[in-house]
Amino acid sequence: MIRTFFLLLAIVAILSPALALSGEDELKLEAGETLLPDTDAEKVLSEITATFVSNPYIKARIVTEVDDLLAGIRKDEGELLLDRAGRVMRKFTKPALKVWLLNESQIQEYSARRKTVYIKDLSKAPKTLKLLQAAATGDVKGLGEIFALHVFRSEKDGQANFRLLLSKKLANESPVSYKHIQARILQKGLFFHEIEYVPEAGDHMIERYMGIESVTKPRDEEFTLDVPADVTRKIDVIQAQGETK
Repeated sequence: MIRTFFLLLAIVAILSPALALSGEDELKLEAGETLLPDTDAEKVLSEITATFVSNPYIKARIVTEVDDLLAGIRKDEGELLLDRAGRVMRKFTKPALKVWLLNESQIQEYSARRKTVYIKDLSKAPKTLKLLQAAATGDVKGLGEIFALHVFRSEKDGQANFRLLLSKKLANESPVSYKHIQARILQKGLFFHEIEYVPEAGDHMIERYMGIESVTKPRDEEFTLDVPADVTRKIDVIQAQGETK
């Protein structure tokens, strides 16, 4: 299975919030950074949201690096097509064809090597679906309903850079736990140019987005899987614990 699904599903496990940051980690500054007070942070988040809303359709190149404890660094390269209404196509072509599609209430993953489409049906888990859509599309407002967002500011070549650090609001337990998840974005950026997932244990992952551009509304056909007719399809209906429609 494409590892991205598990990382995003880990994010939506925040139905029982999972991120755990110590006070020291939470406030640690990188070189040249300042931690913005709440009022300034809210202003930055509002500006990011406004930019995202005014650019609902995004295309970008994507490079995903996973630091596997056993196999070393694995890299996948491809393209992102994003409709902020909740549709996401991530098509990796190097080193092998892998496709990750979020559309309506389903996540579909296609691995050419395995000749299989893995389908996660989230129609019975609307809260999980909503949070997954927020995570996949960069919906700051949606994530802010669950996470405490810490905003750091730095400047390079006269341009402001922001780092968003996500931490839990509630002290609930979860089987998934990250030291932190953070996203980086340039001032007036159309999308995050880097998202990093640092787990308590397991593989470290960084996603980098380049050549980010606003595009016209994609055709519906662009959010469908183009796979051979003889592929195997495996469907799993997800029901989040304690969730009702």
